[in-house]
Amino acid sequence: MEKGRIIKALSGFFYVQWKDRILTCKGRGTLKKTGGTPVAGDWVQFSLVNEPADEGMIEEILPRQNEMLRPPLSNLDQLLAVFAVKDPIPNLVLLDRILLRAEMQYFSSGICFNKTDLLVEEKILQLLEGYQQIGYPVFFVSAKTGEGIEGLRAFLRGKTTALAGASGVGKSTVINALYPDFQLKTGELSRKIQRGKHTTRYTELLPAEENTWIADTPGFSTLKASDLEAEEVRFYFRDFLPFQEDCRFQSCLHLKEPGCRVKKALKEGHIMQHRYENYEKIIDEIQTNRRY
Repeated sequence: MEKGRIIKALSGFFYVQWKDRILTCKGRGTLKKTGGTPVAGDWVQFSLVNEPADEGMIEEILPRQNEMLRPPLSNLDQLLAVFAVKDPIPNLVLLDRILLRAEMQYFSSGICFNKTDLLVEEKILQLLEGYQQIGYPVFFVSAKTGEGIEGLRAFLRGKTTALAGASGVGKSTVINALYPDFQLKTGELSRKIQRGKHTTRYTELLPAEENTWIADTPGFSTLKASDLEAEEVRFYFRDFLPFQEDCRFQSCLHLKEPGCRVKKALKEGHIMQHRYENYEKIIDEIQTNRRY
């Protein structure tokens, strides 16, 4: 048997990267009994069924380092949230929800703000730099001019990184600025599976350079928090952590409770106002869903 990595799962077929080839594979019927359903990112053992036609059969899913359920993706090292500094303006609600998901699943995460070649107000830059101050690697880049691209490439090198963000922020442009031959690889895969170059309904994992994989992931534009408990969300906002142990009540949700140290830190400017407001929205969403 041979070892390869699933780069896309679509309509019962699994497209496996093996050496410099993409194989079309089916899963052995016993997989569901032994290893579940293969997903993009899985390392698998497979047998060649028809080598000239690049066809194979997945025999075994190798142990996963981790697994993301929505969208389905395994063996992920880190998450990169990609937004534009302008056109469109950063959707900070979505950004904080992406970071929340990363914290929940113990993924390392970074933030990329594209389109720095556009004129941006100093207030917006200060706001975005606030994420650096709470410990997130932040990269300001221009896919158009190449500014900041080398630093971002160093962050991605040697890792499997899922890119997340709304449409129109320039994710594909950033990817192609990082890896100029990436567009060619994407086109080859698209012809192989007879689909458009960028299909947002499915996770697609492609090799960028040696031991470096990029996943352009759908499903992040409408992130919901309904599967969380309100009591646990506060532990995933890392800027709350230095203060919440000093709240009067151990179970403090940092809403209307007296003696809340987090609310005091907010007034003192140690916590960004929009971050706290997004936290409030998430708690409200969870509590509203629990009532219905």
